[in-house]
Amino acid sequence: MRKAPTEAQKEAAKVRREKFRGIVKTIAKMPEAERVALSQKVVIATVEGHILSLCNQMLLAMQCPSATIVGGFRQWRKEGRTVRRGEHGHMIWVPSVYEKNGEDTPQPSEIDGEEKKTGTRFLIGTVFDVSQTEELG
Repeated sequence: MRKAPTEAQKEAAKVRREKFRGIVKTIAKMPEAERVALSQKVVIATVEGHILSLCNQMLLAMQCPSATIVGGFRQWRKEGRTVRRGEHGHMIWVPSVYEKNGEDTPQPSEIDGEEKKTGTRFLIGTVFDVSQTEELG
Protein backbone atom coordinates (compact mmCIF):
# COMPACT_ATOMS: atom_id res chain seq x y z
CA MET A 1 0.00 0.00 0.00
CA ARG A 2 1.31 3.42 -0.94
CA LYS A 3 1.96 6.09 1.63
CA ALA A 4 0.14 9.37 1.25
CA PRO A 5 2.48 12.06 -0.11
CA THR A 6 3.67 14.77 2.25
CA GLU A 7 2.94 18.43 1.61
CA ALA A 8 6.53 18.91 0.40
CA GLN A 9 6.15 16.02 -2.05
CA LYS A 10 2.84 17.43 -3.31
CA GLU A 11 4.49 20.82 -3.85
CA ALA A 12 7.47 19.24 -5.66
CA ALA A 13 5.08 17.32 -7.93
CA LYS A 14 3.19 20.53 -8.68
CA VAL A 15 6.45 22.28 -9.62
CA ARG A 16 7.43 19.36 -11.91
CA ARG A 17 4.03 19.44 -13.63
CA GLU A 18 4.28 23.20 -14.18
CA LYS A 19 7.78 22.82 -15.63
CA PHE A 20 6.49 20.08 -17.96
CA ARG A 21 3.56 22.25 -19.08
CA GLY A 22 6.03 25.03 -19.82
CA ILE A 23 8.08 22.73 -22.06
CA VAL A 24 4.91 21.60 -23.86
CA LYS A 25 3.88 25.23 -24.43
CA THR A 26 7.36 26.11 -25.71
CA ILE A 27 7.20 23.29 -28.27
CA ALA A 28 3.65 24.26 -29.28
CA LYS A 29 4.77 27.86 -29.96
CA MET A 30 7.71 26.77 -32.15
CA PRO A 31 7.38 27.23 -35.91
CA GLU A 32 6.91 23.96 -37.80
CA ALA A 33 10.44 24.08 -39.27
CA GLU A 34 11.95 24.47 -35.81
CA ARG A 35 9.94 21.50 -34.45
CA VAL A 36 11.06 19.34 -37.36
CA ALA A 37 14.69 20.33 -36.79
CA LEU A 38 14.35 19.52 -33.08
CA SER A 39 12.80 16.13 -33.78
CA GLN A 40 15.59 15.22 -36.22
CA LYS A 41 18.39 15.79 -33.72
CA VAL A 42 18.04 12.31 -32.27
CA VAL A 43 15.86 9.25 -32.59
CA ILE A 44 15.00 8.05 -29.12
CA ALA A 45 13.84 4.49 -28.41
CA THR A 46 12.66 2.76 -25.28
CA VAL A 47 14.64 0.04 -23.56
CA GLU A 48 12.11 -2.38 -25.08
CA GLY A 49 13.00 -1.23 -28.61
CA HIS A 50 9.99 0.95 -29.41
CA ILE A 51 10.59 4.30 -31.10
CA LEU A 52 8.98 7.12 -29.12
CA SER A 53 6.35 9.36 -30.65
CA LEU A 54 7.50 12.57 -32.32
CA CYS A 55 5.97 14.58 -29.48
CA ASN A 56 7.80 12.58 -26.79
CA GLN A 57 11.07 12.81 -28.73
CA MET A 58 10.77 16.60 -28.82
CA LEU A 59 9.95 16.69 -25.09
CA LEU A 60 13.05 14.63 -24.31
CA ALA A 61 15.23 16.69 -26.67
CA MET A 62 14.23 19.79 -24.67
CA GLN A 63 14.97 18.13 -21.31
CA CYS A 64 17.95 15.91 -22.18
CA PRO A 65 19.49 16.57 -25.62
CA SER A 66 21.82 13.57 -25.28
CA ALA A 67 19.06 10.99 -24.63
CA THR A 68 19.24 7.83 -26.75
CA ILE A 69 17.57 4.89 -25.00
CA VAL A 70 15.06 5.57 -22.24
CA GLY A 71 12.97 3.54 -19.85
CA GLY A 72 11.10 3.76 -16.61
CA PHE A 73 12.58 2.59 -13.32
CA ARG A 74 10.91 -0.84 -13.51
CA GLN A 75 11.77 -1.26 -17.20
CA TRP A 76 15.46 -0.78 -16.42
CA ARG A 77 15.26 -3.25 -13.50
CA LYS A 78 13.68 -5.82 -15.84
CA GLU A 79 16.64 -5.36 -18.22
CA GLY A 80 19.21 -5.92 -15.45
CA ARG A 81 20.06 -2.27 -14.88
CA THR A 82 19.18 0.20 -12.15
CA VAL A 83 18.89 3.96 -12.05
CA ARG A 84 21.80 5.51 -10.16
CA ARG A 85 20.94 7.12 -6.84
CA GLY A 86 20.25 10.85 -7.15
CA GLU A 87 19.40 10.81 -10.87
CA HIS A 88 16.38 12.85 -11.96
CA GLY A 89 14.06 11.52 -14.63
CA HIS A 90 12.60 13.19 -17.69
CA MET A 91 8.88 13.61 -18.30
CA ILE A 92 6.97 12.27 -21.30
CA TRP A 93 3.33 11.61 -22.16
CA VAL A 94 2.24 8.01 -21.48
CA PRO A 95 -1.09 6.68 -22.82
CA SER A 96 -3.45 5.08 -20.31
CA VAL A 97 -6.55 3.13 -21.38
CA TYR A 98 -9.50 3.23 -19.00
CA GLU A 99 -13.11 2.15 -18.84
CA LYS A 100 -15.62 4.92 -19.41
CA ASN A 101 -19.17 5.13 -18.12
CA GLY A 102 -21.91 7.26 -19.62
CA GLU A 103 -23.27 8.13 -23.02
CA ASP A 104 -20.17 9.90 -24.39
CA THR A 105 -18.16 6.68 -24.68
CA PRO A 106 -15.75 5.81 -27.48
CA GLN A 107 -16.19 2.78 -29.72
CA PRO A 108 -16.84 -0.41 -27.72
CA SER A 109 -14.32 -3.25 -27.81
CA GLU A 110 -14.83 -6.95 -27.17
CA ILE A 111 -12.96 -8.32 -24.15
CA ASP A 112 -13.75 -11.77 -22.74
CA GLY A 113 -17.12 -11.78 -24.50
CA GLU A 114 -18.19 -8.62 -22.69
CA GLU A 115 -18.64 -5.28 -24.33
CA LYS A 116 -16.31 -2.78 -22.69
CA LYS A 117 -16.26 0.92 -23.44
CA THR A 118 -12.81 2.39 -23.12
CA GLY A 119 -11.05 5.69 -23.60
CA THR A 120 -7.45 6.82 -23.72
CA ARG A 121 -5.93 9.61 -21.71
CA PHE A 122 -2.33 10.72 -21.38
CA LEU A 123 -0.51 10.91 -18.06
CA ILE A 124 2.91 12.31 -17.24
CA GLY A 125 5.45 9.49 -17.02
CA THR A 126 9.07 9.59 -15.93
CA VAL A 127 11.88 7.96 -17.91
CA PHE A 128 15.63 7.75 -17.46
CA ASP A 129 18.31 7.68 -20.15
CA VAL A 130 20.69 4.72 -20.31
CA SER A 131 23.50 7.08 -19.23
CA GLN A 132 21.68 7.47 -15.88
CA THR A 133 21.75 3.73 -15.17
CA GLU A 134 24.26 1.08 -14.17
CA GLU A 135 24.30 -2.72 -14.20
CA LEU A 136 22.74 -4.45 -11.25
CA GLY A 137 25.49 -5.70 -8.97
